[in-house]
Amino acid sequence: MQFKYRYIYLIFLFLTGVWSAESYNLELVSNIESITESNSSSDFGVSDVWGYTDETGIEYAIVGYRYGTFIFDVSSDPSSPLLVADILGPSNGDYYYHRDYKTYNDHLYIVNEMSGADEGMQVIDLSPLPELPPIKRPTYTGISQSHNLWIDEELGYAFIENQYQENVHIVSLQNPDFPYQISSLSYLDGENCHDVFTENNIAYISEGYSYEFGVYDISNILSPVKLASIPSFGYAHNAWLNESGTHLVTGEETVGMTVKIWDIQDLDNINLVGEYLGENSLAHNVHVKGDFIYISHYTTGIKIVDIFNPSDPIEVAAFDTFHDDDNNGFYGCWGAYPFTSNNYIYASDMQYGLFVFAFNNIKAGWIYGRVIDQGFPVSGLEIRSTLNGRTFITDLSGEYSFGFPEGEQEFELYLDGDLISTQNITIYPHQNTEFNILLGLNGDLNGDGIQNILDIILLSSQILLNEYNNSYDLNNDQQLNILDIIILVNIILDI
Repeated sequence: MQFKYRYIYLIFLFLTGVWSAESYNLELVSNIESITESNSSSDFGVSDVWGYTDETGIEYAIVGYRYGTFIFDVSSDPSSPLLVADILGPSNGDYYYHRDYKTYNDHLYIVNEMSGADEGMQVIDLSPLPELPPIKRPTYTGISQSHNLWIDEELGYAFIENQYQENVHIVSLQNPDFPYQISSLSYLDGENCHDVFTENNIAYISEGYSYEFGVYDISNILSPVKLASIPSFGYAHNAWLNESGTHLVTGEETVGMTVKIWDIQDLDNINLVGEYLGENSLAHNVHVKGDFIYISHYTTGIKIVDIFNPSDPIEVAAFDTFHDDDNNGFYGCWGAYPFTSNNYIYASDMQYGLFVFAFNNIKAGWIYGRVIDQGFPVSGLEIRSTLNGRTFITDLSGEYSFGFPEGEQEFELYLDGDLISTQNITIYPHQNTEFNILLGLNGDLNGDGIQNILDIILLSSQILLNEYNNSYDLNNDQQLNILDIIILVNIILDI
């Protein structure tokens, strides 16, 4: 098996904190900070977040806190979600109070790493909602503590992270009142398991300090077969498949280790094609919905990254839920849940509670071009976004190229540290667009150093061909017409 490594982002800039986290393209709908009132003295307690939709269409956010699990009705009043259930659970022996959730067939399944009353996998019947509160079913005691679980909805199986020697405990949920074990991954299979994702009879197991993501055929659940191994350069934390099944996104929860995008179409030739890392250099969990990765990114909050082009992932939205700092500590955003039907996103922050966001599916686009001043390329020019502070620099030929969120975006142009102008650039979703920047209305359209009739001929031909080029758009009105010719003639006459 061959692996190709290509580092896209300037990791050095992230590690040295040149950029700080910005919030943009995510609308804050509500923040329930009161959840943290019962946090520990070390200010931990809020953990993962998940979601559920009842038969009437009401959506619920499910979030862990120090003593158990809160369920909030988000739909009835999104600006002030209503607490509809408080499910107590084990609460001793874990500094961070890990809890993990999945829902399946109107039931909520809860695992945690704590000791105390009601150890095991808690089972909650959500079907009475919204008229009546949920009903607690018998707790499954085939395991005690667990960091994580995954439910394969097609198979009806729960894959529960467990301890060596039984690394993954597999349970049938055919009868939620009586879950029963049907298989396991033991000994070397799934060793040091931290997380599981399955689809189409394939399991992708994040194998922690084994430093690999294992790929297993589970079509025979009694005898899983390992198909491939993907390396992890830090702690193999979690993995999520894109919707077309062609690429696997992996996270390593290790300072300086990127979120990676792997082309897995040929399991005998898996290739690393793209990488992303936020400003604090420490990502937590990754989830994929459509062309977007939703990342809970600890102290920099939630990040949304467009992977329409897997080899060039572009951050398109972010919200800094943890406003204390952007250091690489284990604080801030724990979980991000995007799988709602109303475009809401739930995010849990260990210190600042539950957040509800609206996301308008802002896509990435790509822009490229040259910066010209009086016919000469401008190198070392900084193109700085007023949206999120990102800076892009022209090369020795005055050329630039980058991906950015769609829409009309404003950029400030800096040369030698001085602001020289601003420029509006329209980014088109999932398109690559040429946009040349002409500094000063000097009228030298053909770049020969002289403004004369040749430039008028060139401009006129562009107008007649109805071919728009922003370098010729002298009044910057997004169209080429007689007004641009008038400006050019005036420039020439003034010489």
